This record gives sequence, structure tokens and C-alpha cells, in this order.
Amino acid sequence: MKHLPLRVHLTRAFTIIALIPILILGSIQIVQINQIKDDYKRTQMHTTQRLADAVEAYIYYRQNAIETLGATISASRTSFRDRAGITPKIQSLQVSLPGLINVVTADRTGIVTASYPETNPGGEPLVGASLSQNGYYDEMLKSQSTIITTLFRGLQSGGQPDIVIAAPIFNEDRQYDGFVAATLDLKQLELLVTKYDYGKNTYPVVLDRLNQVIYHPDRQLTATMKDLSSEAVVQAAGENPEGLGRYMSSLKQQEELVTYTTISGLGWKVWVGRSYQTVNETLFNSLLLTFTLLLLAIGLTIALGFFLAKGLNNTIHLLVGYTQKLADGSYKERPESTSMRGVPYELNVLASRFFQMAQQVNENQQALLRLNAELENRVEERTQSLSRKNKELEIVNTLITPISPSQETPELIEGSMGQLRMLLNTDVRLHPSYGEDTRPLGLFSRKRTIVDGGKHSLSHELKAMPTYIVPVRSGAIELAQLAVAQGTEDGAITEQDRHFLHTFANSVAIMLQNDLLLKSVQHEHATLQAVLESMTDAIVLIDMQKQVVYGNRQMSEMFGIPTPDLLQMSEEVMFETISFRSPDSREAFSSLIAQQVAAIKFKLTASSGKERFMTVSSFHVLNQDHVYGRGYVWRDITKEHEVDSLKNDLISLASHEFKTPITGIKGSVETLLRTDADWEESFKQELLEGIHEDIGRIQQLIEDWLDISKIEAGAMRVNREPTRIQSIVRNAIKRLPNADEHWLEIDASLEDRLPLVYADKTRLEQVFVNLFTNAIRYNDRQPLVRISAESDDTYVHIRVTDNGTGIHADHLEHIFDRFYRVDLSSSRRTSGTGLGLAICKGIMDTHGGQLRVESTEGVGSTFIVSIPQYNPKEDDTL
Repeated sequence: MKHLPLRVHLTRAFTIIALIPILILGSIQIVQINQIKDDYKRTQMHTTQRLADAVEAYIYYRQNAIETLGATISASRTSFRDRAGITPKIQSLQVSLPGLINVVTADRTGIVTASYPETNPGGEPLVGASLSQNGYYDEMLKSQSTIITTLFRGLQSGGQPDIVIAAPIFNEDRQYDGFVAATLDLKQLELLVTKYDYGKNTYPVVLDRLNQVIYHPDRQLTATMKDLSSEAVVQAAGENPEGLGRYMSSLKQQEELVTYTTISGLGWKVWVGRSYQTVNETLFNSLLLTFTLLLLAIGLTIALGFFLAKGLNNTIHLLVGYTQKLADGSYKERPESTSMRGVPYELNVLASRFFQMAQQVNENQQALLRLNAELENRVEERTQSLSRKNKELEIVNTLITPISPSQETPELIEGSMGQLRMLLNTDVRLHPSYGEDTRPLGLFSRKRTIVDGGKHSLSHELKAMPTYIVPVRSGAIELAQLAVAQGTEDGAITEQDRHFLHTFANSVAIMLQNDLLLKSVQHEHATLQAVLESMTDAIVLIDMQKQVVYGNRQMSEMFGIPTPDLLQMSEEVMFETISFRSPDSREAFSSLIAQQVAAIKFKLTASSGKERFMTVSSFHVLNQDHVYGRGYVWRDITKEHEVDSLKNDLISLASHEFKTPITGIKGSVETLLRTDADWEESFKQELLEGIHEDIGRIQQLIEDWLDISKIEAGAMRVNREPTRIQSIVRNAIKRLPNADEHWLEIDASLEDRLPLVYADKTRLEQVFVNLFTNAIRYNDRQPLVRISAESDDTYVHIRVTDNGTGIHADHLEHIFDRFYRVDLSSSRRTSGTGLGLAICKGIMDTHGGQLRVESTEGVGSTFIVSIPQYNPKEDDTL
């Protein structure tokens, strides 16, 4: 069998051993490069979505503020709607809410009635100016709802690009009476967009729903309100609200990786673009570096194999010569170093010569000398080991010593790291691991031994030599890494060093975990504070000494007690203060304080004088059966009380209105079913007609309830068509049941020249039948109804005047409410659900018309029905 030389064996083995991990690492690197490319896209998409969410929250927060201001002004009395009354409100909004250039209110004609500031950025006064030339003015007239404009140049910003949020203002009759408009500060929006780190050669863009530039790094595009509809990414966003792709930018004349999304509620488009050249350059450099390192490693491995093989081969030849001399009896020379590796040809020669070595006495003598030297070394090593243990204990003791108020965790770690560096006589650094649970390590970055440059950001000194890494863990979480320079062969890290480094790392982990726990407790406290402050219910916490220790914002707003004053009160004083606005609840409050009851209901007089219904319930503040105090939850249940009252009215009304016709039907049917009587046909006919009439009453009740349900749900539909009001009135008169029995006299004066109305004939007939029926029902004389009509540019106004009992002024405000009846006595002269006028009002509102009433008690009432005229140009397109 032919044996190969040792040099060939070693070179081949080193090459194979080196190639296997290099090829594996190279494959892993290629996979990681592809993953990095995908991570780029996911990260950029996440950044785009986060930017869109931030812009949407920014706009909606200001929209809600404008709507709230509009609702506040709408709810104000007429006397408080002048400039002096409105200006403080809009000033408060403009000052407290950043991002608004100015806030104005205008009447229904677009004339500015109040403004803050009173001039636009160009110094032009705004009060008295007309906003009717702005596009959103016409849009507000049509929609009468909140609008967010696209970019335009308006008066409010002195001709600069504007985005305006406008909300309607209604008068006491819920009719459109103007609007409140706020101009967004696009510079503040730009600060919001640019505060994020998008990376190298990456930029964000925000467009309005007409694809005009709201923000672009090129500010000239915003100043000129550039329309980017022709951009490929904008066209792609029109087909798919969200996505990513490779697009050619006509603005920057480069290919870009673009991620985009559409803010659905606003119609705005947001994208983040990154130069595709930058993406490819990063990936190419990484791939080039990988292959360069692969080639370099292979070359170094082959060279190292030849070098080591040469040295070992020479050693083997020397050993063979030495054994030959031993066999010849010569003991004068011995090679300085010999080595054995593998089983090549030369080792076979060595094996055949080895048995001829020196005599056993010489071997035993050398063995005794070695044992003596070993014993001395052990004594010296033991002494050094004890000294080292003392130093190690001193370092660990520095870490576990309780922290004094004047010391901080970073200072203790810095001191112990210095001692560790002296013990190991090498450089030691601490590298924070960058995960969500280790961010507090950033506070140590000011220290020299603690590096804050990323997991692989070693110092230049450490890069130049091998490094031993020890993880600093708390459970399964890696908090940091200890990087220890291994230095030269004399300064290499020993097993004892490694054991102590792990002990030291565990001690550091305990300190860092304590810091993390402290910050976690602080975060939980802040979260609980935010939750309590954002609740709509009022919360109060009482300690074991019966003192108020906490009250949320709603508590101060609900009872008008400033928070500093509330925190100075005891439990008893707090209830005593509240009882001034609810004197009848003092006894119930006492029972609640004494824990005789867990919850009570009471009435409270608000600062406005309006009566509110409230509940308060108590609870114990405890943790694992340990009681820390008590708490109270205060809730305004006025709305629930009103709903409950309305429900009771409905049940009472239904039972009364259904009982009469059902009783009549039952009596008539029982009479007809009697077998012991032979009724005349005329009598039977009379009973059947009565049954038919009672069924009609029940059917009418059901139809009324269905109509009012549709009106409340906004689901009533009308089939409008051009028609004459004269035919509607005539048909309504014909539909009156038994009008002759009441000697009803109707005087209708309707001219033929009245314009056509655009309405549902059946629904309008229902309105007039209800008005005529009320004229008969609420009348102590012979009913007389006068009908007249007139028109203006928009409506045809029909006046229905009766000579009935009239309506007292106190009832006029509620006459169109559901289930409301003027005659509230227990012995009502007439039947009815109280839904008729509410349904009439709902029908007119659905038509875009109006229903009003004028009445004098004892004289009669006049109902004015305003119906929109027929406009061929507008109505035919609906």
C-alpha cells in the first residue's frame, strides 16, 4: 500500500475543513442578503403606514375640535352668538390647538362675523370679509356638514396654499345658520411629516384627494400646488389603495422603490420613496464583501496548510533521526521540538524505531524531575488562585452593595468594569443588546466602558484582536454583551476567567433588570393615570385616613371642584360640598359613606340650572386581600333616565290606544257569535262597520309607529315628482273620514299661478290630512279651516288656519316631539298617539322643507307648510 507524504495529508485536510464552514456561511449570507432586501421593503411599508396614521390622527383631531366648536356655538343662545360672544371661543381653540393659522365664523352668506387672529398673515382684516368666493362655501351650503378642503389659495392665509376644515352652525330651529372654519398651518403638518427618520436617500410625500402636493421635499411643488396625477405611483394608488413597487419618478428622474397608502377617510395619498440605486448598492456591496472574504479565506487556508505541513514534516524527520541515534546508543542530542499528527509514511518508520529508546532509568529520572517541578507550580497556582478569588469577590461585592441616593447604576457598573479590566489585564466593554426590553441601557452610553453603537460596533482596539463575548441575560432576554479582548497568547482568556465573567455578567444582569423593573413600574403608573384621566366617568380615591388622594379631570368638570381643592378635602367634606347642589341627597350620601349601601342615585342641579340625574357607586381598593382604601365612580345617567321615561310613555300610550279598539272588536264579535239571537242584517252591518273602523284605527297606529321609526332611523324614502299643490290639498280633503259629521267648513284659496312643487304626493296628503284632523279634533265650535298659499324663490308656503282651541305658548316648543300631547289630563276628550305632528315634521324634513306653527290660545292655530319648488335643471338630475 502506497502512503502519501505528510505535507499532502495536512494540506488536503485543512482545505476540506475550511471549505465546509465557508461554503455554509456563504450560503447563509446569500439567504440573509435576500432577507435584508425583503426587510427593506417591509420596514419602508411600515414607515409609510405609520406616517399615514400620524397624518390621519393629526387631521381628525383638529376636525373633532372644529366640529365641537360648531356644536358649541349652535347650542348657544342667540344673544351669545355675536362677535363678542364667539371670539373668546375661537381664540381658546386657536391658542390651545397648535397647527391652526386662524379660526373664523361666518354667517349663511359667507360674511366673516368673528376671527382670531383678526387679520390674515398678510395683515388683511378678516371680520366683515366675504368667503363666498371660496369653493368650500358652496359645498357647505349643499352638504351642511363638516368638510375638509383640498389645497386652494384663500383669503384666510393671505393667498398662500390653504387647507380648511369647516363645520356648520345651526340656529335654534336646527336650520343652517353659517359655519366655523379653521385654516391648517401646513408648516406644522410639515414638521409632523419630517420628524420621522426615513433613512438615506428616502423621502416622504403627502397629496390631497386631487393629488395636489401637501408636502414634498421640494417646497416649490407645495407652493405651486403641483398636481402629481401623472406620476406612476399616483396612478397605481388610484387602482389599489395600498402597495409597493418600483416606479420611475418624473420629478427626480430616477427609479425608486415606493411604498404608498391612501388615508380612506380623507382621500389623501401618502408615499415614501427611496432611490433604487441606493437599495441595490447596499446589497451589491454586501454580496461583494461576502465573496471577497470567501476567496481570501480559501487562499489563507491553503497557504496555512502548506506552512504547517512543512513545519510538521520537518519535525517528523528530526524525530526519526533521533530514534535512530537512540537505537545506536547515543544520548547526547535531542531535537528542541517534536510533534506527531496523522498516520503518514514517516510515522510508520517512527513506530518501528521507537522501541529502541533510552533505558528505563533515564526515563524515571526525568519523571521525578517533572513531578517536583509540577508540585512547586501547584503551590504557586493555589496562592495565585486565592488572591484572585479575593479580587473577584471585591468586584462582585461592588455590584451587590445597596445603591446610595448619590449613586446611579451606571456609575456602579463603570467602577466594577474598571476593577475587572485591572483583574484581567485586558480591555473589557459592555455592548447593549437592542431589543424592546433593553432600551433603558441607552442611559449608560455616556460611560467609557459601555458602548452604544450597536451590537457589532466594537472599538478599534477590540477589532484588532480576538474577542470573547459573554451574554448578560435575565431569563431568556439578552440585555447586553461583555466583550473581552483576548490579546496575545500570554493574555488569553482562561477557563477560570470565563467562569468569573459569567458570574460578573449575572450580577450586571440583576442590576439592569432592577432598572428595567423600576422603569416598568413607572410606565404602568403613567398608563393607569392616562386611563383614569380619559374616562367619561368621574373617579375619586380615598385612603385609609378618609382623605382624597386622587380625582380625575372628569370629577372636577362634573362638580366644578378644582383638583387642588379636591385633594385637600376629606371624604366627608367632599360629599358635603357636592350636597350643596343636591340637598335632598344628604341622607343617601351618609349611607354611602357608612358603607350601608354600595350605590345610590340622586339628582343634581348643574351650574347651568338644569337638573341632571346621577349615580355614584363605591368600591374597595385592594391587592391580594390587602385594603388600601375606597373609591367612588360618579356617572351622569340623564340620557338613560330620559330614554326610560320615553319608554314608559310608549308603553302607557300603546296599552291605552290599543285597548279601546280591541275592546270594541271583541264586543262586536261576541255579539255576532251568539247563537241564541237572530240579529237583523242592518244591525250586523253596523257591527261589522264598527269592527272595520276599529281595525283601521289599529292599522293607523301601527303605520304611525312604523313612520316614526323610519324617521328616527333616517330610513324614510319619498318618491318626489313635480305636482300642483291644489291637487294635493283636494285629495287630502277627500281622505278626511266623516268630515260631514263634524260640519267641517273648508275655505281653500289657492291660485292657479302657484309654481309646481317637487314632492311625494301621498306623503304630503298625509301631512294635510293630519292637520285637518287636528283642526276637527281640537275644536269646541263648528270647525273652520282656511287654506292659503304664497311662494318665494325657493318654497311654496301653504298656511292652514283653524278656529280651534289653540295652543298655549308653553307647549309650542314641544308640539312636534314624539308622544307629546297638549291635553295631558287623565280624561282626554280625544284619542291619539301624539305622533301625528312628529311624523308631519319628519316628512317635511325629508323633503327638505319646513313645518312651523303659530297659535293663540282660545283663537286658533296656523300651521305653515313650506315645500320646495320644482327646479327642472336640478331636480331632473337627481
